[in-house]
Amino acid sequence: MKHSLKLVGLLLASTSLCAAHAFAQEATDLNIIVLDPIIIKSVQNGAVINGYRADTVSSATRTATPLQQTPQSVQVLSPELLQDQAVISMSEALGNVSGAQGTIPLQTPAFESTLLRGFPAEFYRDGMTSYINTGDANAMAGVERIEVLKGPNAILYGGGVGTPLGGVVNIVTKKPGQESLTELSLTFGTSGYVEPSFDINRQLSDTVLFRMNGSYVRSNADQDVIETDRYSLSPSLTFGYGTDTRLTIEGYVSRWEQQEYQGLPAVGTVIGNFDIDRNLYIGDPDIPDSHTETGKLTLTLEHDFNDWWSNRTQFRYGENEVEQISQIILSNAPDAGPTDWNLYNAYVPGEQTEYSFNTSFEGRFSTGAWNHVLLFGADYSRIEDYSLMYMDYAGTSDLSNPGTWPTWTMPSTLAMGEGNGTYTTSGAFVQMQSSVGRLHLLGGLRLAYLETVYNSEGYGRRDTLEKTKLLPRIGAVYDLTDQWSAFASYSEGMKANAFYFYSSTPKPEYNRQAEIGLKYDGGAVSGSIAAFRIERENVPVTDPTDPTYLTSITEGQQRSQGIELDAVWQPGGAWKVIANYAYTDAELTADIPMGATAGSKLPGVPRHSGGIWADYDARADDGEGWRAGAGLHAVSSSSLDQINTYDTAGYATVNASASHTQDGMTYALAVKNLFDTEYDLPMYGYMGGRVVPGAKRQIHVNISKRF
Repeated sequence: MKHSLKLVGLLLASTSLCAAHAFAQEATDLNIIVLDPIIIKSVQNGAVINGYRADTVSSATRTATPLQQTPQSVQVLSPELLQDQAVISMSEALGNVSGAQGTIPLQTPAFESTLLRGFPAEFYRDGMTSYINTGDANAMAGVERIEVLKGPNAILYGGGVGTPLGGVVNIVTKKPGQESLTELSLTFGTSGYVEPSFDINRQLSDTVLFRMNGSYVRSNADQDVIETDRYSLSPSLTFGYGTDTRLTIEGYVSRWEQQEYQGLPAVGTVIGNFDIDRNLYIGDPDIPDSHTETGKLTLTLEHDFNDWWSNRTQFRYGENEVEQISQIILSNAPDAGPTDWNLYNAYVPGEQTEYSFNTSFEGRFSTGAWNHVLLFGADYSRIEDYSLMYMDYAGTSDLSNPGTWPTWTMPSTLAMGEGNGTYTTSGAFVQMQSSVGRLHLLGGLRLAYLETVYNSEGYGRRDTLEKTKLLPRIGAVYDLTDQWSAFASYSEGMKANAFYFYSSTPKPEYNRQAEIGLKYDGGAVSGSIAAFRIERENVPVTDPTDPTYLTSITEGQQRSQGIELDAVWQPGGAWKVIANYAYTDAELTADIPMGATAGSKLPGVPRHSGGIWADYDARADDGEGWRAGAGLHAVSSSSLDQINTYDTAGYATVNASASHTQDGMTYALAVKNLFDTEYDLPMYGYMGGRVVPGAKRQIHVNISKRF
């Protein structure tokens, strides 16, 4: 292993030197003018951010590119916004992004349910795939900011099982810096919520930096029985700070533990002639806790060859563990009597190992009146996943008037989902950004390779998929005025769908997006409006010829289209306002055999959604003083299941917060769901969809000290 790593290092170094030498020679031969380096001030970990607005980010292009010159919808949730709103979950944070529906916080983090533009999104951590996103998926202690890229992002993001479809939620973590700081924080509130957290940063020498942050959360829920324990810890070291070669080593350990929550059935909640208690926990109240945990080690090597050429190489190794224990129902309607449901004891253990690697070279130069940024590189990702599902019949229960629940016992019958999967993606990519005057062009190609092998000894099955495809991405921005710019882009993607058995040779899923829009930056007001269309084909659907209904065929087709608006008003005084709105029309475009018909709405996707947050900040430049803010989040109704039999109603909630800082000590108060609105959320993807009652009013108090 050591010799292999040395060989990889030598290969990268030699390739880098050859590329730099070749470019220097070519520049001389072609009389290319090499630009002086552009120094950007106020850069925060790869971005230029001021308050709630971001001017420059790197997630969309992997180069430092002004948002006004990026031909794609990108939203950045800044550190100041996350702190002002006292955000405690990813779904709460994503309420600031148009067209985003976050994963229910009570859901076991064994699969990701976040949607962007009506389609599944994927979480990345510092630009690398997190795949299943296990452990404490809602930990905020180590998060600096969140960058959201809309639609297929195939050129630069291709790990896991392929192209992120609805988009990428990229968690940018806190990195070591020069400032010596220690911040201790304690949050407590209703439902037994307690969260101590810390953040420590030190400069150990002129070139060595250290940082560590972490948090522990213990809380109850409105629902009976549920108690949650979760923690995360993120140490990191940077060597070579301030030099041409920098190495950052980051660790991440995280665990989540709670009783598995499956939500409530549609009948008895959003429909039906009887009522189920909104706080009901379905199943044995003494059931063992479920848990998920993860450990990751990430190495990032950055090298500046000169003022114009640089390389960035990342490697990540991770291990995930999942143990889901539940007593579940399988139907949204009573299946054992007028108000009775059948219960099943279920046990789902799983383990995943992930290897990810990417390297890219960036060069900046000009030819005549054109300025260019060239990016090229390669990446590789391998996920090894082993999972089982056992399920036995447990008994029945009247959910409208439950008595004694059947005792949960370890099931022994092998059910669907048993298998050993290996998912490999790799690719080589090249991207060119060119600007002349008011015109900014982007073009890129990715040669993508996708291979999946899914074995099931219990079912005697082996499904394989292998495909290589050239994926394009093109875009253009034209500055109409000094404030307004118009953009258009087109991109394609390819991915596999894990955890399916196929009755015939599976095909990869293809997707494509077209997007047009306007961006505005008038100083006080900035934002964008975009119209988009995403199409999917070869989506897995149940094989109608299989009497067991356990196998699938890749024949499904879906489409999402709509309009999105995101804006920030920040005039430079005390006021800051962020707002978003989305109209999303997501539906099937082909019938599902023996199921939903073309035109059926995709579950969990509201037609209308949006929000606004206004904050008045009277703090001085040193952070001393007070601030207060409040916001509204609203969504229209959405379908609970693919056949559109059940719908959850639209709703609106209000949050508010205030804080005061003096001598480095901050006292903050946050109220979530201020008016205690009763509402329901769709739990996407759990046994055909479930209803989750929204959280009641929550009050949190935070005390923190920075020194």
